Amino acid sequence: MSRILVPVDFSAQSIQAVRFAAAYAKDKHDLTLLHVIQPFPSRYVVNKLGKEGVEKIQLDEAKEDLKPLVEIIEAAGIAYQLEIVFGNAHEEIAKHAKGEYAAVVMGTRGYGRMTGFLKQSVSYPTIHDSKIPVFLISEETDAADFPWRNVLLTVDGSDQAMAAVNKVIGLSEGMDVSFTLLTVVTPPVAYTGMYGVGWEDTATLEEWGRETLRPYEELLDERQVPFESKVLIGDPAMLIRETAQEKEASLIALGHHGLGGIAGTLVGSVTFKTIHRAKTPLLIVKS
Repeated sequence: MSRILVPVDFSAQSIQAVRFAAAYAKDKHDLTLLHVIQPFPSRYVVNKLGKEGVEKIQLDEAKEDLKPLVEIIEAAGIAYQLEIVFGNAHEEIAKHAKGEYAAVVMGTRGYGRMTGFLKQSVSYPTIHDSKIPVFLISEETDAADFPWRNVLLTVDGSDQAMAAVNKVIGLSEGMDVSFTLLTVVTPPVAYTGMYGVGWEDTATLEEWGRETLRPYEELLDERQVPFESKVLIGDPAMLIRETAQEKEASLIALGHHGLGGIAGTLVGSVTFKTIHRAKTPLLIVKS
């Protein structure tokens, strides 16, 4: 039986992530709850009480504050272990994710890209560095849909998108799941003059989209997975969120190209834009 890594703090997002992980893990996976305690910032207090004394206080407080999360796992009857370590959250999660885990499940506050960077978001560096799939769960997700029933597969012709489709099919084995395959074509930059936008041949853009979908449709047919296909034209992140709402998707699967927070901001990463204020659970996969 494989394991799921669930980094947790004391936030509402972490509580939802634990609920999601428990719903998915049942009868299939064990869970590791990982809580990272930041080193105490005051040298004066550490010197006064001693490092061991400070860490004992922090450890006791963490165990007490984590009880609501542990109770969720125990009520679900899921095998788990709780690991509490001292250090940098991002570094400790990355270190643990190199172990024998099937996926990472963690809460996200849905910050914008620059806000997330400034507030030292843990989810952004985790999806950038992790070699295994990462589920991101917000506080506003509907726990009644956990783990998932309707999956929105967002693809762009990349190897990462193909990896995401393969991965979510594998993770959905044994579940009654419907799939929507979506590609969004961004119109070429066009001069807007007195007669309007220069690019008007939407049929060509739709044909590009159908060509993009073909390899994924062949894969889904080969795996005997029922699905429907959609080609949309416009802003990818906005249309992904709108389609997820329209289809009542309980999971959005995305391939990630591996750009970091700053690089993703500069080039307009669809992954980071989709994370921003996302209410639907996300599965981020790198090839």
